[in-house]
Amino acid sequence: MPRTAVAGRWITVALVAVSMQGCGSEPLEREPWIDRPIDEWPHIAMTNQVTFKGQSYDRLGNSFLVVSRSDTFAVTVKHTFLAFRQIGLETIDLGEDFVSWRVYPKGHPDRDMLLGELVNADPKEKTGEFRTLKVRDWILFRLKESCPDIRPLRIRERPVEPDEIVTAVGWARAQETANPTLIRMKVYRNPGPYFYVQTLTQGQDPAGRSGSPVIDENGHLVGIVSGAEGRLGVVGSVEYLNTVLNRLDRAQE
Repeated sequence: MPRTAVAGRWITVALVAVSMQGCGSEPLEREPWIDRPIDEWPHIAMTNQVTFKGQSYDRLGNSFLVVSRSDTFAVTVKHTFLAFRQIGLETIDLGEDFVSWRVYPKGHPDRDMLLGELVNADPKEKTGEFRTLKVRDWILFRLKESCPDIRPLRIRERPVEPDEIVTAVGWARAQETANPTLIRMKVYRNPGPYFYVQTLTQGQDPAGRSGSPVIDENGHLVGIVSGAEGRLGVVGSVEYLNTVLNRLDRAQE
């Protein structure tokens, strides 16, 4: 599958999304693929392949693309950095031995994309802090390459509500199927920066699903799978994501 340098194509997608969303006062249009069988969906979820000098990590959690007013970014969970403690990385910073971060739909390594700058890197933020997991468990990358087969998600501005049904799209660590699994969840409580969910889809392995996008009934992004507390799942809301994206958009104006 041919890859192209990131340029006007994704900017055009972003501008179209803005024209449909307006200033947050009008609801986003329902995504046309949301009512199709999963094997007819565009590629949304991906997995991470991270390489350092002397060490690599493949199929490390889940990831996906989001579109802002001015650009498209790759995102995954910040607590992915816990895996890098074994090579001495203790903060949200990739360090001098970093080589590359690529993302691709599981089962389709030919559709991989090379990521660029980690835009919310913070050499002062320690990995594994509880506030990171619950409040701002997002990392955002610029793209060095794009793949037209990967569909970026549009962000819903309206917060989720108790009893609302949402869906996580992704793979467990041991899952080998090309199609991601859809995990239906009911919102239990929404404190704001994160929300708790009750899992409705039974019999699925939860291990390794961190970083999966969480979408609403219309296919719009409302959060990212972050972890669990007891019998409840923890989903990072888009609050922190929007804060970072708004800062980046203002910098480009």
